[in-house]
Parts: sequence; structure tokens; C-alpha cells
Amino acid sequence: MAIYKDYTRIRRKSYADLSFDFTANPQTGDVDTVKDAVSVKRGIKNILLTENFERLFQPGIGSGIKKMLFEPMTPLTEQRLTDAVAEAIEAWEKRASVINISVISEEEYNRYRVAILFSIGTSFDQEQVDVFLNRER
Repeated sequence: MAIYKDYTRIRRKSYADLSFDFTANPQTGDVDTVKDAVSVKRGIKNILLTENFERLFQPGIGSGIKKMLFEPMTPLTEQRLTDAVAEAIEAWEKRASVINISVISEEEYNRYRVAILFSIGTSFDQEQVDVFLNRER
């Protein structure tokens, strides 16, 4: 006798964060939220653009990649950036499972383009976030 499970009742875990523009939700009047993929993409971008000791009371959060931006644009620097991005996401963004990271130097714009392909939790859907790392002081 075959046993069939009802897979329609399985609930996927949902993630939500506050919206950066702090607009009000028209129905509730409360601060609007972003959900799932948008929330994780913003989390990844925030971690990569944050340096260690930049957040009060959370000095360990950050990627430490800004110090590498002033080194020569070589394949070695691209590999070091790839490793640093992977370590930062693994350490601080538990919601994302990284599939691929590509770092491309854009010398004419004096920046790096970091493309991160990831999935959320146990989902098979793949998402991509692009982050541009500029040389700024």
C-alpha cells in the first residue's frame, strides 16, 4: 500500500527586513518590509560594504575587503577578493548558500564588479546580486 504525503502543507521559511527608505505600509501604517530574496540580497550587500569596527557594539561584523581595493588590478587581487567575499558571506549571512562568486575588474571605471550567485536556505531557486566595489577614501 502506497503512502502519499500532502506536500502542499509544507511551509517554506520566510525572511523579512525593514525597507531602507522607511516608507509606511499603506494598509498598516507601519514601516514597510522587504521579503525573502530582496532581504537576503540587501544583507549580502550590507556585509560586503561594511568594514570591521564600523558598527557600534558589533565590531566583528564586516568583510575587510575595502583595504584590498587599492592594490593593483590583477588576477591575484581578484582571487583574494573572491575568497574574502566567500568568507564574509559564510560567516555573517547564514540565509544564503553561495553557488558561485565572480570578481571582474573594471579598470576604466576604477572598480570591481562582484557577482554572487546563491540560493536561499533549502530552495532550488537561484538568485544573483551584483555589488560594485569602488576605490574611495
